[in-house]
Amino acid sequence: MAFCELRKGMTIRCRLVPLVVVLLATAACGGGSMNGPAMGMTGPSATTSLLSVTPRGNASGVAQNAAMMFQFSGPMGAGMEQFFDLHMGDIGGPVVPMTCAWSTDRTTLTCTPNAPLNPETQYVMHIGGGMQDANGRPVEMEQYGMPMGGQWATQGMMGATDAAMPWNMMGPGWRHSNGSFGMVFSFFTVSQ
Repeated sequence: MAFCELRKGMTIRCRLVPLVVVLLATAACGGGSMNGPAMGMTGPSATTSLLSVTPRGNASGVAQNAAMMFQFSGPMGAGMEQFFDLHMGDIGGPVVPMTCAWSTDRTTLTCTPNAPLNPETQYVMHIGGGMQDANGRPVEMEQYGMPMGGQWATQGMMGATDAAMPWNMMGPGWRHSNGSFGMVFSFFTVSQ
């Protein structure tokens, strides 16, 4: 790659710079579209994204004992499983107890309800917006989350949130840089 400059007297001076130097400088400066799993980069400068959610948002006929799976493009940070909840009804509804476990590479979280879900009932999976990957960077959710039926969780969706009724799903791990409280995916269980 060549860099040229216009000098006094209208002469142009050019010098060659190896492409490797340009790529390294771009990566060190947060190189935009050159950064991330789509470019094959998975090291410390790559952005970790939410890749898939099962069941997808607005799914129907979900089995009462179905596992919920969340796949990421890179390893997630320790303790991030605490920012996944399941609610009965809507996001303001009661939290349904579940057990979650990471894959050995920490890229897939599988959560299973502790008891079978009610038939013909709406449930909402809530994913915290302030989660971090193994390198301490925020996780990107919009690119793949929205097409999978996800929507941003707003304060208005979550019901009462004043001091008389504090909500633990509004703290640092739940708050996204866009002001939301993460992303939600609703689904309906199978009829009996």
